[in-house]
Amino acid sequence: MYDLHQLGWFSFQQLVLTIAKEVFGQNAMSFLSSNDGGRDGSFSGDWAVNEKTSLSGKFVFQCKFTSQQNYNIKFADLKEELPKAEALVKNGLCDIYILITNAGISGKMSAKLETALRNLGVKHVVILGSNWLFQTIQENNRLRRLVPRIYGLGDLSQILDERVYLQGRTLLESLKDELAKVVITTAYQKAAEALDIHGFVLLVGEPAAGKTTIASLLAMGALDQWKASTLKLSTAEQVVKHWNPDDPSQFFWVDDCFGVTQYESNLVHKWNHNITHIKAMLKSGAKIVMTSRDYIYNRARNDLKEGAFPILNESQVVIDVHDLTITEKDKCFIII
Repeated sequence: MYDLHQLGWFSFQQLVLTIAKEVFGQNAMSFLSSNDGGRDGSFSGDWAVNEKTSLSGKFVFQCKFTSQQNYNIKFADLKEELPKAEALVKNGLCDIYILITNAGISGKMSAKLETALRNLGVKHVVILGSNWLFQTIQENNRLRRLVPRIYGLGDLSQILDERVYLQGRTLLESLKDELAKVVITTAYQKAAEALDIHGFVLLVGEPAAGKTTIASLLAMGALDQWKASTLKLSTAEQVVKHWNPDDPSQFFWVDDCFGVTQYESNLVHKWNHNITHIKAMLKSGAKIVMTSRDYIYNRARNDLKEGAFPILNESQVVIDVHDLTITEKDKCFIII
């Protein structure tokens, strides 16, 4: 259902990291460098597999990515991991071994690998292949929102429900070329988190830094997770005018909210003037994403009244899209 073989290793690892947080509930998950000693990721703690089963101890995550479509993993593909797993067990670092791969895994192959790992002293073995990944992605719209490249790797009509499919397709068509090259950065992750917690995010950055791409992907995710219809507007007055109190899941997207190429003080004054309505919208469940060039936002800050515009006091909602780690700079074609 999803062409995960197109992700590439780095993006696949990011997908697994998000799954670790969303599915396994591990916010403290750590991923290691390429010289991982048999551990792509690890954490120590508990995992409630289901209502009746839970696992505790030291978890080891191993990712296996294949760029081949419909590839079924072979024992030889994993043979080099066995000595590493044995060393981890001897050092007291591995009680539960979790393998996640986008390749297919047969029942016979799964049993053979589990037996081999148990013989090395691993207490519990969990093997998750492409079918599990497909099902997990399909059932978890929040996961899709946090890894929006997925929208470009599957049949959108099967991912989204019929009510929002046409709008989603239009959004996706505008992003089709970008999605093939996108690498999710901490800027996108912070923006998605801010939107989730506060219902509001302001994306700040240089021209062509990726603000609009992030806003587009946030709109796509909101469409999926909250069934939110997207309205792309220009001013605070338009936002208030198009707000429907009977439709709490509206998503408002305002590009260049304080001016397109230069600061426009009248736009800021309109946001100050309409802030009572804006706060009521956010409280009722509306989502608002705004973008601004950094030099324009720096001018606007002087005129945004703290008492009138308190949502901007939250440091979490103003995201500088140009803050990248060294790894992100190395990996990105299109930076979001």
